[in-house]
Amino acid sequence: MSVPEVVVSQEHISSSLSLGNGVELGYLDIGAPEQQVYTTIFAIHGMGYHSPVFQKVIALSPAVGIRFVAVTRRDYNGSTPYTAHELNALRNGSDSDKQAFLRARGLEIATFIERFIQENSLPAPTSDGKTGGIGILGWSLGASFAVALVANLLTYPTPTQKTLGQYLRALLLQEPPSIALGLPLPSQSWSPQIDTSIPARYRQTGSVQWITSYFEHGDLSTRDPNVLEYVLPTVKRVPSVFTMRQDQLGEMTNIDAANGGDTLIVVSFPPQLRACYKDALYNKDIRAALPRMNVLAFSGDATANFGIVALWSVQDDDAAAGGGWVETKIVPGINHFVHWDAPQLAVETYLSVFD
Repeated sequence: MSVPEVVVSQEHISSSLSLGNGVELGYLDIGAPEQQVYTTIFAIHGMGYHSPVFQKVIALSPAVGIRFVAVTRRDYNGSTPYTAHELNALRNGSDSDKQAFLRARGLEIATFIERFIQENSLPAPTSDGKTGGIGILGWSLGASFAVALVANLLTYPTPTQKTLGQYLRALLLQEPPSIALGLPLPSQSWSPQIDTSIPARYRQTGSVQWITSYFEHGDLSTRDPNVLEYVLPTVKRVPSVFTMRQDQLGEMTNIDAANGGDTLIVVSFPPQLRACYKDALYNKDIRAALPRMNVLAFSGDATANFGIVALWSVQDDDAAAGGGWVETKIVPGINHFVHWDAPQLAVETYLSVFD
């Protein structure tokens, strides 16, 4: 679907939704477009950067006839912090504790979506399936929470299952790193976050900057990890962080949250994340319960190495499962922040899975 160029002038609205049991999830929204029937995309942010990173797409969305709601995960600004019990599961939990933690996070976001649908009377899919309904977008580490939501569908209350079964038309995985899906990393992998030669106080801050860079890779059609540039950004493109004002960067980043629960998930949850990813994409019972759901995983060709490596792994897993479970694509010229640097292209890519 081609998205016409528009002038972005509207501001997002920050709010929160109570889920019960003392938990609230913040979100950013600009409201419904003029169309009576429209599609809503719920976006789940990544590590370090949270919901305001989507502000350009949110502002653009009414002009292209969609509603875009950026959900803020627990521990980030505007949402309920993790409890002591939840933090203990992250630090010291058994395998079953970790499974339960991911299941609970999936249920929280599913409950948020269900209540948002009800409170805002979101339109259901039309009979021809061409508009209405919802998509769930997991960007970067947000993909872990998107697949956890889908993978645990059959454990949710029956009304929640029915709502998602009726409304969910798309699951979008935007450049999840391999670790977000519990997949192995190439031995060459590098980022400031995992380089122990960098003083600990600089690793996450360095990652927040480095991850916004552009990279020149070799021939990606070879699907050879050795053609990837793992460390050095190109000087031919300005990193996205240098197009953010200081106040914008401060609004959209939370280093403490990244160093806290998110880091514990990345380090300690690979088997559980892999199980969620496998069930969300390739479990026949779950896919049968979500008959309208298409899946798109995509990466840029100028992004940090991890997005491309993970996409190749998803392609391999799809082929091993017989093929046709997930659409994959590499989008030319984009990095990890297409929603910031090229929001119209981001929206066009998101909407392609609904066609």
